[in-house]
Amino acid sequence: MKSLFLSEGYSKTDRGDKWCYFMDKSFYVDGMLQFPIFHLIGGSTLQRVEFIEKLQRELDLCHLYTGVINTSLPQRYELVTMARLFDLIIVDGAVDFPLHKIYLDSRPDAGAGELVWLDGDSLSMERFCVNLLEKLDHISSQVPVWACILIGGRSSRMGQPKHLLKGQDGGGESWLERTLRLVQPKVTGLVVSGKGELPKTLTGVQRIADIPGVAGPLTGVLSAMRWQPGVSWLVIACDMPFISDGALDWLLSGRRPGCWGRIPRLVDADFCEPLFAWYDGRCSHLLEQQLLTGNFRVGKIASHIKIDNPIIPDRLRTSWQNINTPEQLQAIHPD
Repeated sequence: MKSLFLSEGYSKTDRGDKWCYFMDKSFYVDGMLQFPIFHLIGGSTLQRVEFIEKLQRELDLCHLYTGVINTSLPQRYELVTMARLFDLIIVDGAVDFPLHKIYLDSRPDAGAGELVWLDGDSLSMERFCVNLLEKLDHISSQVPVWACILIGGRSSRMGQPKHLLKGQDGGGESWLERTLRLVQPKVTGLVVSGKGELPKTLTGVQRIADIPGVAGPLTGVLSAMRWQPGVSWLVIACDMPFISDGALDWLLSGRRPGCWGRIPRLVDADFCEPLFAWYDGRCSHLLEQQLLTGNFRVGKIASHIKIDNPIIPDRLRTSWQNINTPEQLQAIHPD
């Protein structure tokens, strides 16, 4: 198979409704090459064992999780499943489909950009890891980012659906419409999670169902990841009316290999902000494990070693301000 349909993209139509989307095959990639899976080629059995051991020690220092498959002719599904649990996979055995390659000697058939490790060079592993990280960075940069806007709260304290609240003048676009307008140029696709009513201007937006029996934001985040496991997710709650372009750019700019999420925090806070955060697809199994424990707090995974907790710059802190009560709403709209 020359190409693999990675995910269903949404493209805008010219039917007059700017939020009307149709499915199209936007993301073609060369089969398994979309994943950080590397086929080990060449070298003796001893060299291969030593290489894997040295590589794992080096990558452990960078908190990169490495999976190794020692069987021949592994199935695609097996490799893809592992790639969603590890930062990279090494296949030490025969394969019958294209993968990224690592050569254990100076092979004349190694193409441009292929990784080569020369045994016996004391600096070889250090140099190799620099090249490997560049390769991983390129692979991860190709993963589409989707947005999931959460509107599922009961808004009991506000007394009305927060996502339908209007701007300062009481007219114009709703908080939800504003959020979608700002986010849409930054992402490949977007969905709305929750059962709330949508403005008529947003009738074409894709909606996803909650997980039965699961309450709170976790149901929206996890249901999005189950729906599209091959992408990363920008998650935003609907009750943050001051989100800015700068905040979106800052949050997404910190993505890197080995980082499974960016859940930021304010400098003076002792908690993180999981409802305006970025999540790599690999952190889905952290949330699945949390779901099994009965703890539905999304922010609990913020302390995991694979999750970054960057300090929100002071100039952007208002983007993380959420509004929950009529008193808070009155404070920002005094008239």
